[in-house]
Amino acid sequence: MKFTIITNYTSSHSISLHSADLEKLSISELQVINVKVGAIGKNAVTLLKHQGEESVIHISADLLSGFSLPDFIEYEVTIDEEALLIGPIIGLFILGKFDEMTEQRMRIYKKYLLEYQHINGLILLVTSDGIDEENKIVNGFSYNPIEKEWMKGTFPFPSVMYCRKTVKKAERMILENLIGNKYFNSHVFNKWEMWQWLSTNDELSGYLPETGLAVNLQEVKKLVDENGCIFLKPISGMKGMGIYQLVKGEQEYKLNYRLSGLNMITVLDNWDAVEYYMGTELNLKKYIFQKGIPLLKYDDRVIDFRAIVIKDQHGSWAVPGMVTKYGEKESIVSNISSGGSAEKSWKTLSEIYGGDFKEAYKKYKEMEQISILCCRLLEKRGIHLAYIGIDIGMDKDKNLWIIEINNRTPDMTIALDANDFQLYYHAKAAPLHYSKWVAGFRGELK
Repeated sequence: MKFTIITNYTSSHSISLHSADLEKLSISELQVINVKVGAIGKNAVTLLKHQGEESVIHISADLLSGFSLPDFIEYEVTIDEEALLIGPIIGLFILGKFDEMTEQRMRIYKKYLLEYQHINGLILLVTSDGIDEENKIVNGFSYNPIEKEWMKGTFPFPSVMYCRKTVKKAERMILENLIGNKYFNSHVFNKWEMWQWLSTNDELSGYLPETGLAVNLQEVKKLVDENGCIFLKPISGMKGMGIYQLVKGEQEYKLNYRLSGLNMITVLDNWDAVEYYMGTELNLKKYIFQKGIPLLKYDDRVIDFRAIVIKDQHGSWAVPGMVTKYGEKESIVSNISSGGSAEKSWKTLSEIYGGDFKEAYKKYKEMEQISILCCRLLEKRGIHLAYIGIDIGMDKDKNLWIIEINNRTPDMTIALDANDFQLYYHAKAAPLHYSKWVAGFRGELK
């Protein structure tokens, strides 16, 4: 049910709905009701009936004191936890300051509003300095679905926040005070934490390559001597940057890496030379080492798969699609930013299995299951995520390996690189669909 809001200046502490709407909401017998608008709650509000237009709410001006609910927006109404919810009111917590926001800077956030007609309500851009914690309001920018622009104003603090920035401890405390745990994608974890958590799970441990901290050089030497190849990765690295492949030859060791967009090789005569190089060129306290997996290659290009994982409009984990990443020729990484390319994973798997669609489908479903298992395990640790990219490798024997979980700001434009526009639009719209569910506007579960 969509509603427009009209401010009533003739009554106080009251809200009025058409009698037919009160019947639909099953509250026609009530005389008072609690009302929630975002994080702002008003108790014991007088509930009135009007005989004007249906789907119109009259709210007394005193209930809207200190903030505005734009009249160019259609709102939804539902009953949740013995309160009348008006919304949804959803915030995107963004980087920067309120006064620094320009039309150009805010334009990128419109991509999340591709399916606004199914969301409705008030979508806000929120900066840290715009939050008034005491009054539960925010100086921010609301989306105008008619003009398709952001409008400056003072609004009720959202009831749910999608974090598009790294959230500091002080900011986290403010969010928890205002909306509890109804904010997501705020927690950033590194590769070592990820490996420690997942390796304790019996269902996932077999998908993880042997891993350790690079400061333990004897363990590094032991693994490269046994396996012939390891990777050195920054614990908090992104986009394949700072990754080294260490390969043991008959007489020497070779370090493969990328520098300024080029594939580089450094030959080291013995292990002492390896230790010296690593100790001087790398901050080993910030690196892990990992057993090298003989990943599948095509035309000397390494391949891995990006599973896009979301929380959907019913609060359930889903994988709307996957993209195959092809590294640049002879590169040790598959990242698009390092010269790679992409295609739809179903096409890749169909080719890998020589047109045996049954086997390709089984492997696709295995990747889906691994991805959702990872997310559920992270959720059990109290990490609220809803928008994730998981990189999965396949070796020459078609075994799968979890390479990385991108939880900070996973770049979904990889779907565009694979010409999968439907996946891109689905992934971009998903955080607001999930936010609406978290906000309490859940409709009927089908």
